[in-house]
Amino acid sequence: MKIFLIFLISYLTGAIPAGYIIGKHFYHIDITKYGSGNIGTANVQRVLGNKAAIMAFILDSAEGAIPTLIALYVLKSPYLAIVAGIISVFSHDHSIFLKGFKGGKGVATSFGVVLVISPLTAIIAASIFILIVSITKYTSAGSIISGALYPILLHIIKRDSKLTLLSIILAILLIITHRENINRLIKGTERKIGQRVKIDERH
Repeated sequence: MKIFLIFLISYLTGAIPAGYIIGKHFYHIDITKYGSGNIGTANVQRVLGNKAAIMAFILDSAEGAIPTLIALYVLKSPYLAIVAGIISVFSHDHSIFLKGFKGGKGVATSFGVVLVISPLTAIIAASIFILIVSITKYTSAGSIISGALYPILLHIIKRDSKLTLLSIILAILLIITHRENINRLIKGTERKIGQRVKIDERH
């Protein structure tokens, strides 16, 4: 029962559409109707600006970190903790609180999960993200590469095969949500960081 309740909390916490709430409450804009229609940090930045994006990133990260931390503290198992985190990421990607189960792409939420499981892994991955984005100007490229490296970095640092296998699920979820970005990167049509979306530009 304890495990079920924590996993339920993880699901409901991850599903909170922070980017959507920020847009509606502070800007009176439905973020799902502009840019990519995504509620994550990148689209929030393009549509609403840096301040809103920072808020979205912090809240989305907390959606992954808090359930993972609770699970780690209560269940005393890093494996169950990362499972709780995976549940949060999945529900963030497909929020039950939004029409059509829209959501984010799980970058910030995954970062929150990894930050609890292995702070050093999270810091290195974030550094790689910043490096890739600074070179390519594509946030999606930074997200995909740093996310795909989660399992490798975690394995090098933790040397725990079970954690590594579970972290592969995080990487797979992140890559799946970025499949359209991958296509646009290949075609050369992906938006670069800093390219704002006009308020009347529908996705």
